[in-house]
Amino acid sequence: MEHRTVFYRAFVFSLLLLAAAVAQAGNPQRGHQIYLERCAGCHGVTGFPTMSAVPAFGRGEGMMKPDDELVAFVKRGMAVMPGYEGILTDQEIRDTLAYIRTLF
Repeated sequence: MEHRTVFYRAFVFSLLLLAAAVAQAGNPQRGHQIYLERCAGCHGVTGFPTMSAVPAFGRGEGMMKPDDELVAFVKRGMAVMPGYEGILTDQEIRDTLAYIRTLF
């Protein structure tokens, strides 16, 4: 009987971890519109930039980092890229990252 209790607890814990991971995952369909409104002007509609020294998302440039690191980067900005803290939520940024990953 004790073995079943341990198994049940482990199973429930695993489901909770899975639910948390899914909650943080981005939705590329929602991210598509955000990308068009906020990113495509510099990074290009298809992920190929219209400005020099801007990452080409169509080739996956700059996207091989964990989402948490990229969310922090988008929030603070860098050089000519504005920071989006207070403009986009973390989930909106994750949605946009999920969309960008469909470009390469």
